[in-house]
Amino acid sequence: MVKIIRQGVYYMDGRLVKESEAFMTSDKKEAAVKNTVAYSILSAHSKSMGETLALKPDAVFLYNQTDVLRTLDFVGVKEFPVPTYLFEGLFDGDFLRSAAKKWGGVSVPDGLASGNAFACEQVAKSGGVLLDTDGISCGALGAMCFWGNGGDLLRLFTKGSAEEDRRELLAVFLKGKLRKGVGPTDVALAISQALEKAGDFAEGKYLEVFGAGVSSLSMDFRNAIDSALDCGQISTVWMTDGKTQEFFENHLRASDFKPLAPVQPAYYDGAVVVDLSDIEPMIEVDGAISTVEEFLETASEEYRKDGKVFLGSTAIEYEAATYETMAEVAEILRGKKIGNCACSWLPYSKSVTMALSEGGYLNALLGAGVNFNDLLNAQAGLVGKDANFCEEWAARLDARTIAATLANGGYLTSALGLDYPKRVKKYKFNPAPCESRMMSFVGKPQGFELAYDEEITPLPAFPPLPESLELSVDGEEGALAVLIDDPEEYAWSYAIEDRERGAFVALAKKFPEKLRAHLIDWGILPLVYEKFAFKEGDVLHLEKIAEFVKAGEERVVAKVVGKRRSKDIVLTLGKLTAEERKILLAGGKNNLVRNK
Repeated sequence: MVKIIRQGVYYMDGRLVKESEAFMTSDKKEAAVKNTVAYSILSAHSKSMGETLALKPDAVFLYNQTDVLRTLDFVGVKEFPVPTYLFEGLFDGDFLRSAAKKWGGVSVPDGLASGNAFACEQVAKSGGVLLDTDGISCGALGAMCFWGNGGDLLRLFTKGSAEEDRRELLAVFLKGKLRKGVGPTDVALAISQALEKAGDFAEGKYLEVFGAGVSSLSMDFRNAIDSALDCGQISTVWMTDGKTQEFFENHLRASDFKPLAPVQPAYYDGAVVVDLSDIEPMIEVDGAISTVEEFLETASEEYRKDGKVFLGSTAIEYEAATYETMAEVAEILRGKKIGNCACSWLPYSKSVTMALSEGGYLNALLGAGVNFNDLLNAQAGLVGKDANFCEEWAARLDARTIAATLANGGYLTSALGLDYPKRVKKYKFNPAPCESRMMSFVGKPQGFELAYDEEITPLPAFPPLPESLELSVDGEEGALAVLIDDPEEYAWSYAIEDRERGAFVALAKKFPEKLRAHLIDWGILPLVYEKFAFKEGDVLHLEKIAEFVKAGEERVVAKVVGKRRSKDIVLTLGKLTAEERKILLAGGKNNLVRNK
Protein backbone atom coordinates (compact mmCIF):
# COMPACT_ATOMS: atom_id res chain seq x y z
CA MET A 1 0.00 0.00 0.00
CA VAL A 2 2.65 2.49 1.11
CA LYS A 3 6.38 2.53 0.38
CA ILE A 4 8.94 4.73 2.17
CA ILE A 5 12.06 6.11 0.45
CA ARG A 6 14.50 7.26 3.11
CA GLN A 7 16.97 9.08 0.88
CA GLY A 8 16.65 12.22 -1.21
CA VAL A 9 14.65 11.91 -4.42
CA TYR A 10 14.11 13.90 -7.60
CA TYR A 11 10.77 14.20 -9.33
CA MET A 12 11.74 14.01 -12.98
CA ASP A 13 10.27 12.50 -16.14
CA GLY A 14 7.00 12.03 -14.27
CA ARG A 15 8.47 9.69 -11.66
CA LEU A 16 10.58 9.67 -8.50
CA VAL A 17 14.28 8.95 -8.91
CA LYS A 18 16.53 8.26 -5.92
CA GLU A 19 19.26 10.84 -5.43
CA SER A 20 21.90 8.14 -5.63
CA GLU A 21 20.68 7.27 -9.14
CA ALA A 22 19.96 10.76 -10.48
CA PHE A 23 23.59 11.92 -10.83
CA MET A 24 22.71 15.60 -10.33
CA THR A 25 25.45 18.17 -9.63
CA SER A 26 25.25 20.34 -6.50
CA ASP A 27 24.17 23.41 -8.44
CA LYS A 28 21.40 21.46 -10.17
CA LYS A 29 20.29 20.09 -6.81
CA GLU A 30 20.15 23.62 -5.38
CA ALA A 31 17.98 24.69 -8.31
CA ALA A 32 15.74 21.61 -7.93
CA VAL A 33 15.10 22.42 -4.26
CA LYS A 34 13.45 25.64 -5.44
CA ASN A 35 11.18 23.81 -7.88
CA THR A 36 8.83 22.41 -5.23
CA VAL A 37 5.38 23.82 -4.45
CA ALA A 38 6.31 24.29 -0.79
CA TYR A 39 9.37 26.38 -1.65
CA SER A 40 7.37 28.62 -3.98
CA ILE A 41 4.80 29.30 -1.24
CA LEU A 42 7.25 29.85 1.61
CA SER A 43 9.57 32.07 -0.40
CA ALA A 44 6.59 34.26 -1.36
CA HIS A 45 5.68 34.73 2.32
CA SER A 46 9.12 35.13 3.89
CA LYS A 47 11.78 37.77 3.27
CA SER A 48 14.53 35.14 3.40
CA MET A 49 14.78 31.35 3.11
CA GLY A 50 17.39 30.72 5.79
CA GLU A 51 17.17 28.32 8.73
CA THR A 52 14.41 30.46 10.29
CA LEU A 53 11.56 31.87 8.20
CA ALA A 54 9.81 35.12 9.05
CA LEU A 55 6.37 34.28 7.67
CA LYS A 56 3.63 36.80 7.04
CA PRO A 57 0.45 34.71 6.75
CA ASP A 58 -2.55 35.64 4.63
CA ALA A 59 -4.91 35.06 7.56
CA VAL A 60 -4.95 34.01 11.22
CA PHE A 61 -7.45 31.75 13.03
CA LEU A 62 -7.89 32.12 16.79
CA TYR A 63 -9.67 29.59 19.03
CA ASN A 64 -9.87 30.00 22.81
CA GLN A 65 -7.18 32.66 22.70
CA THR A 66 -8.48 35.14 25.27
CA ASP A 67 -5.01 35.32 26.81
CA VAL A 68 -3.53 36.39 23.48
CA LEU A 69 -6.15 39.11 23.12
CA ARG A 70 -5.61 40.29 26.70
CA THR A 71 -1.89 40.53 25.89
CA LEU A 72 -2.51 42.51 22.70
CA ASP A 73 -4.66 44.91 24.68
CA PHE A 74 -1.95 45.26 27.34
CA VAL A 75 0.85 46.04 24.88
CA GLY A 76 -1.29 48.51 22.95
CA VAL A 77 -1.76 46.89 19.52
CA LYS A 78 -3.89 49.16 17.32
CA GLU A 79 -4.96 46.83 14.48
CA PHE A 80 -4.71 43.24 13.29
CA PRO A 81 -1.95 43.27 10.60
CA VAL A 82 -3.65 40.48 8.59
CA PRO A 83 -7.28 39.25 8.40
CA THR A 84 -7.95 37.55 11.73
CA TYR A 85 -10.86 35.18 12.43
CA LEU A 86 -12.01 34.78 16.02
CA PHE A 87 -14.05 31.64 16.71
CA GLU A 88 -16.52 32.17 19.52
CA GLY A 89 -16.87 29.59 22.28
CA LEU A 90 -19.79 29.02 24.63
CA PHE A 91 -18.66 31.57 27.20
CA ASP A 92 -16.43 34.10 25.43
CA GLY A 93 -18.64 35.31 22.58
CA ASP A 94 -19.08 38.88 23.83
CA PHE A 95 -15.37 39.26 24.47
CA LEU A 96 -14.33 37.93 21.06
CA ARG A 97 -16.87 40.07 19.25
CA SER A 98 -15.52 43.13 21.03
CA ALA A 99 -11.97 42.13 19.96
CA ALA A 100 -13.10 41.81 16.32
CA LYS A 101 -14.51 45.33 16.52
CA LYS A 102 -11.52 46.78 18.34
CA TRP A 103 -8.79 45.49 16.00
CA GLY A 104 -10.65 44.87 12.74
CA GLY A 105 -11.21 41.11 12.72
CA VAL A 106 -13.97 38.65 11.88
CA SER A 107 -16.19 37.13 14.57
CA VAL A 108 -17.34 33.59 13.72
CA PRO A 109 -20.31 32.37 15.84
CA ASP A 110 -20.10 29.08 17.69
CA GLY A 111 -21.48 26.06 15.81
CA LEU A 112 -21.41 27.70 12.36
CA ALA A 113 -18.71 25.39 11.01
CA SER A 114 -15.64 23.51 12.14
CA GLY A 115 -12.51 25.61 11.83
CA ASN A 116 -11.24 23.38 9.05
CA ALA A 117 -14.51 23.66 7.10
CA PHE A 118 -14.66 27.42 7.53
CA ALA A 119 -11.07 27.83 6.36
CA CYS A 120 -11.64 25.67 3.28
CA GLU A 121 -15.01 27.17 2.37
CA GLN A 122 -14.32 30.82 3.10
CA VAL A 123 -10.65 31.73 3.43
CA ALA A 124 -7.85 29.46 2.17
CA LYS A 125 -6.42 30.11 -1.28
CA SER A 126 -3.93 28.32 -3.51
CA GLY A 127 -0.40 29.43 -2.72
CA GLY A 128 -1.48 30.96 0.60
CA VAL A 129 -0.26 30.61 4.18
CA LEU A 130 -2.51 30.40 7.24
CA LEU A 131 -1.54 30.63 10.92
CA ASP A 132 -3.85 28.74 13.23
CA THR A 133 -4.15 27.80 16.90
CA ASP A 134 -6.28 24.66 16.47
CA GLY A 135 -4.54 22.54 13.84
CA ILE A 136 -6.60 23.28 10.72
CA SER A 137 -5.35 21.99 7.38
CA CYS A 138 -6.19 23.35 3.93
CA GLY A 139 -3.29 21.72 2.11
CA ALA A 140 -5.52 20.09 -0.51
CA LEU A 141 -6.44 23.59 -1.74
CA GLY A 142 -2.76 24.43 -2.19
CA ALA A 143 -2.39 26.37 1.07
CA MET A 144 0.20 25.76 3.81
CA CYS A 145 -1.15 25.93 7.35
CA PHE A 146 0.98 26.36 10.45
CA TRP A 147 0.09 25.93 14.10
CA GLY A 148 0.94 29.01 16.13
CA ASN A 149 1.26 29.42 19.88
CA GLY A 150 0.65 32.63 21.78
CA GLY A 151 4.27 33.74 21.41
CA ASP A 152 4.06 33.34 17.63
CA LEU A 153 0.86 35.37 17.56
CA LEU A 154 2.28 38.12 19.76
CA ARG A 155 5.27 38.43 17.42
CA LEU A 156 2.99 38.53 14.38
CA PHE A 157 0.66 41.16 15.84
CA THR A 158 3.49 43.37 17.09
CA LYS A 159 6.26 42.81 14.50
CA GLY A 160 4.29 41.75 11.43
CA SER A 161 5.67 38.22 10.99
CA ALA A 162 5.77 34.85 12.76
CA GLU A 163 8.91 32.74 13.03
CA GLU A 164 8.94 29.20 11.64
CA ASP A 165 11.94 26.89 11.40
CA ARG A 166 12.65 25.71 7.87
CA ARG A 167 12.07 21.96 7.64
CA GLU A 168 12.86 19.00 5.44
CA LEU A 169 10.33 18.32 2.69
CA LEU A 170 8.94 14.88 1.83
CA ALA A 171 7.18 13.96 -1.41
CA VAL A 172 3.91 12.05 -0.99
CA PHE A 173 3.48 10.47 -4.42
CA LEU A 174 -0.02 9.12 -5.15
CA LYS A 175 -0.84 6.62 -7.85
CA GLY A 176 -3.78 4.34 -8.58
CA LYS A 177 -7.43 4.76 -7.62
CA LEU A 178 -9.40 3.96 -4.47
CA ARG A 179 -11.80 1.03 -4.51
CA LYS A 180 -15.46 1.40 -3.56
CA GLY A 181 -15.98 1.50 0.20
CA VAL A 182 -12.50 2.87 0.92
CA GLY A 183 -12.47 6.43 2.27
CA PRO A 184 -10.18 9.31 3.22
CA THR A 185 -9.57 8.15 6.79
CA ASP A 186 -8.40 4.79 5.44
CA VAL A 187 -5.80 6.57 3.29
CA ALA A 188 -4.63 8.71 6.19
CA LEU A 189 -4.34 5.72 8.54
CA ALA A 190 -2.47 3.63 5.97
CA ILE A 191 0.07 6.42 5.47
CA SER A 192 0.40 7.00 9.22
CA GLN A 193 0.93 3.29 9.83
CA ALA A 194 3.77 3.14 7.30
CA LEU A 195 5.41 6.29 8.64
CA GLU A 196 5.23 5.05 12.23
CA LYS A 197 6.84 1.75 11.27
CA ALA A 198 9.58 3.78 9.60
CA GLY A 199 10.33 5.51 12.88
CA ASP A 200 7.99 8.51 12.68
CA PHE A 201 9.57 9.37 9.34
CA ALA A 202 7.45 12.50 8.79
CA GLU A 203 7.89 13.94 12.28
CA GLY A 204 8.68 17.66 12.14
CA LYS A 205 8.71 17.82 8.31
CA TYR A 206 6.66 19.31 5.48
CA LEU A 207 4.71 17.04 3.13
CA GLU A 208 4.00 17.78 -0.55
CA VAL A 209 1.32 15.63 -2.19
CA PHE A 210 1.28 15.09 -5.96
CA GLY A 211 1.20 12.37 -8.60
CA ALA A 212 -1.27 10.88 -11.08
CA GLY A 213 -3.38 9.45 -8.25
CA VAL A 214 -4.41 12.92 -7.11
CA SER A 215 -6.67 13.42 -10.14
CA SER A 216 -8.74 10.35 -9.17
CA LEU A 217 -9.72 11.93 -5.84
CA SER A 218 -12.60 14.36 -5.44
CA MET A 219 -11.94 17.57 -3.51
CA ASP A 220 -14.02 16.26 -0.60
CA PHE A 221 -11.74 13.23 -0.43
CA ARG A 222 -8.60 15.35 -0.72
CA ASN A 223 -9.72 17.74 2.03
CA ALA A 224 -10.73 14.84 4.27
CA ILE A 225 -7.43 12.99 3.75
CA ASP A 226 -5.52 16.19 4.43
CA SER A 227 -7.35 16.91 7.69
CA ALA A 228 -7.20 13.27 8.86
CA LEU A 229 -3.48 12.81 8.17
CA ASP A 230 -1.69 13.15 11.48
CA CYS A 231 1.84 11.76 11.39
CA GLY A 232 3.75 14.54 13.14
CA GLN A 233 4.16 16.68 10.02
CA ILE A 234 4.37 20.46 10.43
CA SER A 235 2.40 21.33 7.30
CA THR A 236 1.03 19.65 4.18
CA VAL A 237 0.44 21.05 0.69
CA TRP A 238 -1.06 19.43 -2.41
CA MET A 239 -0.73 20.08 -6.12
CA THR A 240 -3.82 21.78 -7.57
CA ASP A 241 -5.71 20.96 -10.77
CA GLY A 242 -9.03 21.44 -12.53
CA LYS A 243 -10.98 19.89 -9.65
CA THR A 244 -9.38 22.40 -7.28
CA GLN A 245 -10.41 25.19 -9.62
CA GLU A 246 -14.02 23.88 -9.67
CA PHE A 247 -14.01 23.85 -5.85
CA PHE A 248 -13.10 27.53 -5.71
CA GLU A 249 -15.64 28.41 -8.39
CA ASN A 250 -18.38 26.52 -6.51
CA HIS A 251 -17.45 28.41 -3.33
CA LEU A 252 -17.71 31.75 -5.15
CA ARG A 253 -13.94 32.38 -4.89
CA ALA A 254 -12.66 31.69 -8.40
CA SER A 255 -9.89 34.28 -8.07
CA ASP A 256 -8.37 32.36 -5.11
CA PHE A 257 -7.38 29.43 -7.33
CA LYS A 258 -3.84 29.11 -8.60
CA PRO A 259 -2.36 26.16 -10.52
CA LEU A 260 0.39 24.58 -8.43
CA ALA A 261 2.62 21.63 -9.25
CA PRO A 262 6.31 20.82 -8.80
CA VAL A 263 8.51 21.90 -11.70
CA GLN A 264 10.67 19.02 -12.92
CA PRO A 265 13.27 18.31 -11.70
CA ALA A 266 12.21 18.97 -8.10
CA TYR A 267 14.19 17.75 -5.09
CA TYR A 268 12.73 16.21 -1.89
CA ASP A 269 14.48 14.94 1.24
CA GLY A 270 12.57 11.65 1.10
CA ALA A 271 9.36 10.19 -0.25
CA VAL A 272 6.18 8.29 0.60
CA VAL A 273 4.77 6.38 -2.38
CA VAL A 274 1.07 5.48 -1.99
CA ASP A 275 -0.77 3.10 -4.31
CA LEU A 276 -4.40 4.05 -3.70
CA SER A 277 -5.57 0.86 -5.42
CA ASP A 278 -4.15 -1.23 -2.57
CA ILE A 279 -5.63 0.76 0.33
CA GLU A 280 -8.08 -1.23 2.49
CA PRO A 281 -10.52 -0.12 5.20
CA MET A 282 -8.38 0.62 8.26
CA ILE A 283 -8.89 0.87 12.01
CA GLU A 284 -6.88 2.48 14.80
CA VAL A 285 -7.45 1.18 18.34
CA ASP A 286 -5.57 2.74 21.24
CA GLY A 287 -2.85 3.98 18.88
CA ALA A 288 -2.37 0.67 17.03
CA ILE A 289 -3.26 0.76 13.30
CA SER A 290 -4.26 -2.27 11.20
CA THR A 291 -6.67 -3.17 8.43
CA VAL A 292 -10.23 -3.93 9.52
CA GLU A 293 -9.84 -7.52 8.31
CA GLU A 294 -6.66 -7.98 10.38
CA PHE A 295 -8.39 -6.57 13.44
CA LEU A 296 -11.39 -8.86 12.96
CA GLU A 297 -9.04 -11.86 12.89
CA THR A 298 -6.81 -10.87 15.81
CA ALA A 299 -9.00 -8.83 18.20
CA SER A 300 -9.08 -10.20 21.74
CA GLU A 301 -12.25 -11.21 23.56
CA GLU A 302 -12.57 -7.83 25.28
CA TYR A 303 -13.61 -6.39 21.89
CA ARG A 304 -16.12 -9.14 21.08
CA LYS A 305 -19.77 -10.01 21.68
CA ASP A 306 -21.10 -13.38 20.60
CA GLY A 307 -17.66 -13.99 19.09
CA LYS A 308 -17.80 -10.91 16.84
CA VAL A 309 -16.23 -7.48 17.24
CA PHE A 310 -19.02 -5.17 18.39
CA LEU A 311 -19.17 -1.36 18.35
CA GLY A 312 -21.80 0.04 20.70
CA SER A 313 -21.84 3.67 19.59
CA THR A 314 -20.19 5.83 16.97
CA ALA A 315 -19.58 9.47 16.12
CA ILE A 316 -18.67 10.99 12.77
CA GLU A 317 -16.70 14.10 13.67
CA TYR A 318 -16.45 17.52 12.01
CA GLU A 319 -13.50 16.96 9.68
CA ALA A 320 -14.79 13.52 8.59
CA ALA A 321 -18.34 14.73 7.96
CA THR A 322 -17.90 16.36 4.56
CA TYR A 323 -20.78 16.50 2.09
CA GLU A 324 -19.67 13.59 -0.07
CA THR A 325 -18.85 11.39 2.92
CA MET A 326 -22.22 11.98 4.60
CA ALA A 327 -24.05 11.47 1.32
CA GLU A 328 -22.36 8.06 0.97
CA VAL A 329 -23.18 7.24 4.59
CA ALA A 330 -26.80 8.15 3.88
CA GLU A 331 -26.88 5.80 0.87
CA ILE A 332 -25.37 2.96 2.90
CA LEU A 333 -27.95 3.47 5.68
CA ARG A 334 -30.94 4.35 3.47
CA GLY A 335 -33.92 2.20 4.46
CA LYS A 336 -32.04 0.58 7.35
CA LYS A 337 -32.39 0.96 11.13
CA ILE A 338 -29.35 1.27 13.41
CA GLY A 339 -31.44 0.17 16.41
CA ASN A 340 -29.69 0.35 19.76
CA CYS A 341 -26.37 1.40 18.19
CA ALA A 342 -26.21 5.16 18.67
CA CYS A 343 -24.61 7.31 15.98
CA SER A 344 -23.98 11.04 16.30
CA TRP A 345 -22.89 13.30 13.46
CA LEU A 346 -21.09 16.60 13.95
CA PRO A 347 -21.85 18.61 10.79
CA TYR A 348 -18.82 19.82 8.83
CA SER A 349 -20.63 23.12 8.34
CA LYS A 350 -24.15 24.51 8.20
CA SER A 351 -23.74 24.86 4.42
CA VAL A 352 -23.07 21.13 4.15
CA THR A 353 -26.13 20.41 6.30
CA MET A 354 -28.28 22.52 3.97
CA ALA A 355 -26.98 20.71 0.87
CA LEU A 356 -27.61 17.29 2.45
CA SER A 357 -31.13 18.38 3.24
CA GLU A 358 -31.76 19.63 -0.30
CA GLY A 359 -30.36 16.40 -1.76
CA GLY A 360 -32.60 14.17 0.36
CA TYR A 361 -29.69 12.69 2.29
CA LEU A 362 -30.67 14.24 5.60
CA ASN A 363 -33.97 12.33 5.63
CA ALA A 364 -32.15 9.06 4.98
CA LEU A 365 -29.78 9.71 7.89
CA LEU A 366 -32.56 10.72 10.27
CA GLY A 367 -34.69 7.81 9.18
CA ALA A 368 -31.89 5.38 10.00
CA GLY A 369 -31.58 6.84 13.51
CA VAL A 370 -28.53 9.10 13.17
CA ASN A 371 -28.40 11.99 15.67
CA PHE A 372 -27.05 15.47 14.95
CA ASN A 373 -24.89 17.02 17.62
CA ASP A 374 -22.99 20.31 17.34
CA LEU A 375 -21.43 20.02 20.78
CA LEU A 376 -20.20 16.43 21.12
CA ASN A 377 -16.42 16.36 21.44
CA ALA A 378 -15.39 13.29 19.48
CA GLN A 379 -12.76 12.04 17.11
CA ALA A 380 -13.61 10.66 13.70
CA GLY A 381 -14.99 7.22 14.31
CA LEU A 382 -15.01 7.35 18.11
CA VAL A 383 -16.59 4.07 19.08
CA GLY A 384 -17.42 2.32 22.34
CA LYS A 385 -18.70 -1.04 23.45
CA ASP A 386 -22.22 -1.49 24.75
CA ALA A 387 -22.16 -0.18 28.34
CA ASN A 388 -24.40 -3.10 29.36
CA PHE A 389 -21.70 -5.70 29.03
CA CYS A 390 -18.22 -4.19 29.08
CA GLU A 391 -16.07 -1.09 29.36
CA GLU A 392 -15.75 1.49 26.60
CA TRP A 393 -12.95 1.43 24.08
CA ALA A 394 -11.96 3.87 21.38
CA ALA A 395 -11.18 3.37 17.73
CA ARG A 396 -10.81 5.46 14.60
CA LEU A 397 -12.52 4.38 11.40
CA ASP A 398 -13.60 5.81 8.07
CA ALA A 399 -17.23 6.91 7.97
CA ARG A 400 -18.05 4.30 5.30
CA THR A 401 -16.92 1.48 7.56
CA ILE A 402 -18.85 3.05 10.42
CA ALA A 403 -21.99 3.07 8.24
CA ALA A 404 -21.42 -0.54 7.14
CA THR A 405 -21.00 -1.51 10.79
CA LEU A 406 -24.20 0.26 11.83
CA ALA A 407 -26.08 -1.39 8.98
CA ASN A 408 -24.86 -4.75 10.32
CA GLY A 409 -26.29 -4.25 13.80
CA GLY A 410 -23.15 -2.75 15.31
CA TYR A 411 -20.78 -5.59 14.41
CA LEU A 412 -17.55 -4.30 12.82
CA THR A 413 -17.86 -4.62 9.05
CA SER A 414 -15.48 -3.60 6.29
CA ALA A 415 -17.06 -1.32 3.68
CA LEU A 416 -14.82 -2.65 0.90
CA GLY A 417 -16.98 -3.58 -2.09
CA LEU A 418 -20.21 -2.73 -0.24
CA ASP A 419 -23.24 -2.53 -2.53
CA TYR A 420 -24.55 1.03 -2.37
CA PRO A 421 -24.99 3.95 -4.82
CA LYS A 422 -21.61 5.70 -4.64
CA ARG A 423 -22.50 8.46 -7.11
CA VAL A 424 -23.99 11.38 -5.19
CA LYS A 425 -25.68 14.59 -6.24
CA LYS A 426 -23.32 17.46 -6.96
CA TYR A 427 -22.67 19.74 -4.01
CA LYS A 428 -23.63 23.38 -4.37
CA PHE A 429 -22.21 25.68 -1.72
CA ASN A 430 -24.64 28.11 -0.07
CA PRO A 431 -22.93 31.00 1.78
CA ALA A 432 -26.15 32.09 3.54
CA PRO A 433 -25.38 30.58 7.00
CA CYS A 434 -22.08 32.48 7.24
CA GLU A 435 -23.36 35.67 5.67
CA SER A 436 -26.33 35.79 8.04
CA ARG A 437 -24.37 35.43 11.29
CA MET A 438 -20.71 36.33 10.72
CA MET A 439 -19.52 39.83 11.69
CA SER A 440 -16.58 41.27 9.71
CA PHE A 441 -14.61 44.39 10.58
CA VAL A 442 -11.51 43.62 8.47
CA GLY A 443 -9.75 46.87 7.63
CA LYS A 444 -12.17 48.80 9.83
CA PRO A 445 -10.89 48.69 13.44
CA GLN A 446 -13.30 50.47 15.78
CA GLY A 447 -10.92 51.00 18.70
CA PHE A 448 -13.62 50.00 21.21
CA GLU A 449 -12.79 48.75 24.69
CA LEU A 450 -12.75 44.99 25.14
CA ALA A 451 -15.76 43.46 26.89
CA TYR A 452 -14.01 42.28 30.04
CA ASP A 453 -16.10 40.62 32.77
CA GLU A 454 -15.61 38.63 35.96
CA GLU A 455 -14.22 35.65 34.04
CA ILE A 456 -12.04 37.50 31.51
CA THR A 457 -10.09 40.34 33.13
CA PRO A 458 -7.39 42.73 31.84
CA LEU A 459 -3.84 41.38 31.91
CA PRO A 460 -1.91 42.89 34.83
CA ALA A 461 1.59 44.37 34.63
CA PHE A 462 3.92 41.67 35.96
CA PRO A 463 6.74 42.74 38.30
CA PRO A 464 10.35 42.73 37.03
CA LEU A 465 12.81 40.13 38.28
CA PRO A 466 13.84 40.96 41.89
CA GLU A 467 17.46 40.88 43.04
CA SER A 468 16.73 37.75 45.10
CA LEU A 469 13.83 35.33 45.29
CA GLU A 470 12.18 33.24 47.99
CA LEU A 471 9.67 30.95 46.32
CA SER A 472 7.13 28.36 47.43
CA VAL A 473 7.39 25.22 45.29
CA ASP A 474 3.97 24.40 43.79
CA GLY A 475 2.22 26.71 46.22
CA GLU A 476 -1.21 28.22 45.68
CA GLU A 477 -0.36 31.92 45.81
CA GLY A 478 2.44 34.41 46.50
CA ALA A 479 5.90 34.07 44.94
CA LEU A 480 5.98 30.63 43.31
CA ALA A 481 8.25 28.06 41.71
CA VAL A 482 6.12 25.82 39.45
CA LEU A 483 7.12 22.16 39.22
CA ILE A 484 6.44 20.83 35.69
CA ASP A 485 6.11 16.95 35.41
CA ASP A 486 5.12 16.09 31.37
CA PRO A 487 6.70 19.32 29.76
CA GLU A 488 5.42 18.66 26.26
CA GLU A 489 1.84 19.29 27.44
CA TYR A 490 2.54 22.59 29.18
CA ALA A 491 0.65 25.11 27.03
CA TRP A 492 1.49 28.75 26.36
CA SER A 493 -1.59 29.83 28.29
CA TYR A 494 -0.43 27.92 31.37
CA ALA A 495 2.57 30.22 31.59
CA ILE A 496 0.25 33.24 31.74
CA GLU A 497 -1.92 31.60 34.41
CA ASP A 498 1.13 30.69 36.50
CA ARG A 499 2.59 34.17 36.09
CA GLU A 500 -0.69 35.68 37.28
CA ARG A 501 -0.49 33.41 40.34
CA GLY A 502 2.96 34.81 41.12
CA ALA A 503 5.36 32.38 39.41
CA PHE A 504 8.95 33.53 38.78
CA VAL A 505 10.51 30.08 38.21
CA ALA A 506 9.56 26.83 36.45
CA LEU A 507 11.37 23.64 37.51
CA ALA A 508 11.70 20.60 35.24
CA LYS A 509 14.17 17.88 34.35
CA LYS A 510 14.11 19.13 30.76
CA PHE A 511 12.46 21.88 28.74
CA PRO A 512 11.53 21.49 25.07
CA GLU A 513 12.87 24.41 23.08
CA LYS A 514 9.49 26.06 22.47
CA LEU A 515 8.36 25.68 26.07
CA ARG A 516 11.58 27.26 27.30
CA ALA A 517 10.95 30.20 24.95
CA HIS A 518 7.32 30.50 26.19
CA LEU A 519 8.41 30.72 29.81
CA ILE A 520 11.11 33.29 29.11
CA ASP A 521 8.58 35.36 27.15
CA TRP A 522 6.49 35.60 30.30
CA GLY A 523 9.37 36.38 32.64
CA ILE A 524 9.57 32.87 34.13
CA LEU A 525 13.06 31.40 34.60
CA PRO A 526 13.20 27.81 33.20
CA LEU A 527 15.53 26.04 35.65
CA VAL A 528 16.59 22.43 35.10
CA TYR A 529 17.26 20.18 38.09
CA GLU A 530 18.84 16.73 38.31
CA LYS A 531 18.68 13.96 40.93
CA PHE A 532 16.61 15.93 43.39
CA ALA A 533 13.09 15.29 44.64
CA PHE A 534 11.20 18.53 45.20
CA LYS A 535 8.23 18.36 47.54
CA GLU A 536 5.17 20.56 47.60
CA GLY A 537 5.73 23.29 50.16
CA ASP A 538 9.52 23.38 49.78
CA VAL A 539 10.94 26.91 49.79
CA LEU A 540 13.44 27.77 47.07
CA HIS A 541 15.97 30.54 47.80
CA LEU A 542 17.78 32.21 44.87
CA GLU A 543 20.20 34.88 46.06
CA LYS A 544 21.36 37.61 43.64
CA ILE A 545 19.44 35.95 40.82
CA ALA A 546 19.12 39.21 38.87
CA GLU A 547 22.93 39.55 38.85
CA PHE A 548 23.26 35.97 37.53
CA VAL A 549 20.84 36.74 34.70
CA LYS A 550 22.55 40.05 33.84
CA ALA A 551 25.94 38.31 33.72
CA GLY A 552 24.58 35.52 31.51
CA GLU A 553 25.45 32.79 34.01
CA GLU A 554 24.23 29.35 32.90
CA ARG A 555 24.12 27.76 36.36
CA VAL A 556 22.85 29.08 39.67
CA VAL A 557 23.19 27.73 43.21
CA ALA A 558 19.90 27.55 45.12
CA LYS A 559 18.98 26.56 48.63
CA VAL A 560 15.96 24.32 49.15
CA VAL A 561 14.41 24.39 52.61
CA GLY A 562 11.80 21.81 53.60
CA LYS A 563 10.19 20.72 56.84
CA ARG A 564 13.13 18.54 57.84
CA ARG A 565 15.87 19.43 55.38
CA SER A 566 18.00 22.21 53.98
CA LYS A 567 20.13 21.56 50.92
CA ASP A 568 22.13 23.53 48.35
CA ILE A 569 21.56 22.38 44.78
CA VAL A 570 22.73 23.51 41.33
CA LEU A 571 20.07 24.54 38.81
CA THR A 572 20.80 25.04 35.10
CA LEU A 573 19.38 28.10 33.38
CA GLY A 574 21.25 27.52 30.13
CA LYS A 575 22.61 30.00 27.65
CA LEU A 576 20.59 33.19 27.24
CA THR A 577 20.67 35.65 24.38
CA ALA A 578 20.97 39.36 25.16
CA GLU A 579 17.28 39.77 24.23
CA GLU A 580 16.23 36.92 26.55
CA ARG A 581 18.13 38.50 29.43
CA LYS A 582 16.29 41.78 28.84
CA ILE A 583 12.94 39.97 28.78
CA LEU A 584 13.57 38.12 32.06
CA LEU A 585 14.86 41.21 33.85
CA ALA A 586 11.85 43.24 32.66
CA GLY A 587 9.40 40.64 33.92
CA GLY A 588 8.27 39.43 30.49
CA LYS A 589 8.15 40.35 26.82
CA ASN A 590 4.77 42.04 27.25
CA ASN A 591 6.36 44.62 29.54
CA LEU A 592 9.13 45.30 27.02
CA VAL A 593 6.74 45.61 24.08
CA ARG A 594 4.45 47.91 26.02
CA ASN A 595 7.33 50.17 27.01
CA LYS A 596 8.48 50.37 23.38
